[in-house]
Amino acid sequence: MSFTSIPAIDLEEAFHRDTRPKFFENLRNALITVGFLRLINFDSVGPTEKDFKNITQQGTDFFKLPKEEKRKIEMINSPHFLGYTKLGNEITSGKIDWREQIDLATELPAPAKDEPLYKQLEGPNLWPDEKILPYFKVTVTDYIDKMSRLSSIFTTLVAEAIGLSPNALDKYFKKNQQCKMKIVAYPAGTKYKSDGGPIQGVGAHKDSDFLTFVYQASNHENTLQVQNFKGEWISVDNVPESLVVNVGQTLEAITCGVCKATIHRVLRPKEGSGTRLSVPFFRTVDLDSNETAISNIPHHIWKLKEERDKTIKQWGVDTGFQYRPDFSQHPAGYTVFCNRIKSHRDVAARWYPETLEKVLSEIG
Repeated sequence: MSFTSIPAIDLEEAFHRDTRPKFFENLRNALITVGFLRLINFDSVGPTEKDFKNITQQGTDFFKLPKEEKRKIEMINSPHFLGYTKLGNEITSGKIDWREQIDLATELPAPAKDEPLYKQLEGPNLWPDEKILPYFKVTVTDYIDKMSRLSSIFTTLVAEAIGLSPNALDKYFKKNQQCKMKIVAYPAGTKYKSDGGPIQGVGAHKDSDFLTFVYQASNHENTLQVQNFKGEWISVDNVPESLVVNVGQTLEAITCGVCKATIHRVLRPKEGSGTRLSVPFFRTVDLDSNETAISNIPHHIWKLKEERDKTIKQWGVDTGFQYRPDFSQHPAGYTVFCNRIKSHRDVAARWYPETLEKVLSEIG
C-alpha cells in the first residue's frame, strides 16, 4: 500500500506531555512513509496569520512591478544565485518551468576570494527599489527570521521522531545558518499542451535541501502534486494558515534513507483561475558540512524503513539527472552548487562557465 493523502501534523501537540507520544508517532509516519506533511498550529513559534498576509501582499506587489524594475535585480547579476528569474527561465527535469520568481536568503556577506567555489551560494540579496516597494525588504527579512526559528525547532522534533536525541542533527548546521526562500508566481493558462502533456509550473523533482516549508499563498487546487510509490499523483489541498513540509534529499542522505524525499511537481493553474502565488522556504545545512550520515538510528526505526521499501512498486518518474548528496565525496555545498548550475544556466554561463561546461558534460 502507498499513501493516498498528505497527513496533517499539529505542532502544538509536541509541547504538551499528554499529546507528545501521538505527535511523534504521526510525525514518524509522515517522514518515513510519505515524505510530505501539512503542518498546522505553529504560530506560537513561527509566522502568524498577519505574517502570511504581509508576505502575500509584498509578493503580489512585486510581481506587479514593471518588467524594467524586476530586471534590475535579475539573478544573472548575482554570483550567489539570488534575485529575480523571469518567466520560463528555469529548467526542471530538462524542461522549462512556467513561473517567475525571486530567490532570497538570510542576508550574508559575499565569501572571500580564496573560499571554495560552492561558498558563492552565500551572499547578499538583490532587493527591489525601496522607493517603489518600501516594505518588501523588512517583510521578507522578518519572514525569514520567523521561519528560521520554526524550522530549527522542527529539526529537533524530526530527530526525536526517528529515535535520536533532540540535538543529534545540530552538527549539520552552523551558528549563522543561511536559509533560503522564494516567492513564486505561476500564471494561469491552458492546462495541457497540444500533445496532451501537462504544462509544468515546476517539473517533477525532489528538493535537494534538508526540509522545505511551503506556504500556498493563493487559493488554487490540484496544482501542487506529490507522487506516491505506485506512481500516482496525489494533489495537496490548499488549507489556509498551514505549511506544506517535505523532506529534502540532504535529510534523506543524512538518515540513510529513513526519511523519504518524495517526488513532486506543480501544474500550471487552469485558465481563468488567476496567478498562483507560492512561498517556499528552505532549511539548508552548513555548506562546509561533510559529516557522515547518522549511524545510530534505532533498529525499530530502521525496520519501518525496510517495511516501507518492500511496498514500493515504483520509486517515481524519471526526474532527469540530478546531483545527490554524498558527504563521503564532497561537502554539502558542492551538491547544492551543481544543482543550481544545472537549473540556472544563464547565471552559470556568466559567472561559472567552466563549471557549467563540466556539469553539462555529466548530464550528457
